[in-house]
Amino acid sequence: MASVSRLFTNVADYFRRPPSPSERAVTSGKRPSDIPQFRIKKVALPVLARLTGPEEGLCGAHGSVVDKQKCAHCNENWGVQDERRMFGMALSLYDAAKDHRQAHSGDPVADVFGLVAYRNGGLLCVADGVNWGEKSRLAARCAVHNSLEYLIKTLDQANSTQEVIAHILRSFDSAQKMIIQREATMTTLVTACVCHLEDGRWGLCVVNVGDSLMYVFTPSTGVVREVTGASHEDTRDVREAGGALGPSDGYSPDLGNLTCSFTFLEPGDIVFGVTDGVSDNFDPVILKKARADVVRGNARMDTSLEILTQAGRDEAVQLRMAAALKEERPAGELPNTNSSSLTQALLRHVVNQSEEKRRCLEEANMVQDNMDKERELISKSRRLPGKLDHATVAAFQVGLKVPPTPEQVQQCHRLEQELGNL
Repeated sequence: MASVSRLFTNVADYFRRPPSPSERAVTSGKRPSDIPQFRIKKVALPVLARLTGPEEGLCGAHGSVVDKQKCAHCNENWGVQDERRMFGMALSLYDAAKDHRQAHSGDPVADVFGLVAYRNGGLLCVADGVNWGEKSRLAARCAVHNSLEYLIKTLDQANSTQEVIAHILRSFDSAQKMIIQREATMTTLVTACVCHLEDGRWGLCVVNVGDSLMYVFTPSTGVVREVTGASHEDTRDVREAGGALGPSDGYSPDLGNLTCSFTFLEPGDIVFGVTDGVSDNFDPVILKKARADVVRGNARMDTSLEILTQAGRDEAVQLRMAAALKEERPAGELPNTNSSSLTQALLRHVVNQSEEKRRCLEEANMVQDNMDKERELISKSRRLPGKLDHATVAAFQVGLKVPPTPEQVQQCHRLEQELGNL
């Protein structure tokens, strides 16, 4: 087997120093008791900012305008911009549609994200509707809507990391019920909670099902590490999500790879969730720079390429993400990365990596009255690097200082007046 570093010419330059074992330490399992037990500081209400997308995002989960107006969750301001603290974006990597009623093949974008900021933490949620169509998008909207709605209502009751994981799992139950109620199809879901621990450290509690994943970027070192790796330790088939909420058997979800995870964070770290349209376009196997150790189906692989295990592919994804973020800063300087710049840098990368495949299919779409030429271009596109999909990044920066509330400002003024009268 080839080492991952042989796929890169200057891997060591990506990092100011090697990451310590504690920086990469992630604990994973199937239930809350598998996660380390740490006391957390109570969530500091109220919610400071909310953001969702694309378009109306989670607020599109309702069947009518009346239902949406009745939903207190959707009547909050979901467009508060705090781009340094949190940011999200979703786009289509598909070719321009042959049918001019759509902008791209695969429309509408079936990815959905939601972000919530508290004074001492935050919530991230990303879902990817399985396959194409309105019902897939609806499933993702329902999942993000109910997962965040449940957590916003109940998270202040949690006193430990294990209780946070339990609350997230219950939010998945709530998401499943709404998907069934709205007669939607299937969706992946990853939900994360940034927690301030009582001992002063920061922690990240994550639950995911399917192939929507969660990562942490440390700007001071340039390290990117995955938190959800235990959900896909076996060799992945990019055609399968591995699990999903929704009516897998008519009612129940497919929880085959449901995973609970925990890791420590540092102030300034950026936690980011992605759909597989992002992570797969950093995978050297998808980019035709390596081949998997296990080949599924009748897939043809270039035997001259290096062979990578799933663990090697996962490591390469993290290295390539780090490299993409390094390109955003001048040589020799620490990355001045925030949630907005990280999101845009990763999406620029996946757009560029899938460009040749997208243009080839668009050329095929333009061919008229020449089926042989069209088939030739479609066949060629399958041999080109990259993956066409919907691509989403949602990011949250840890431990940023928050301006005082108006009530706190007034309290300070009163205190100053009292001291001045002494």
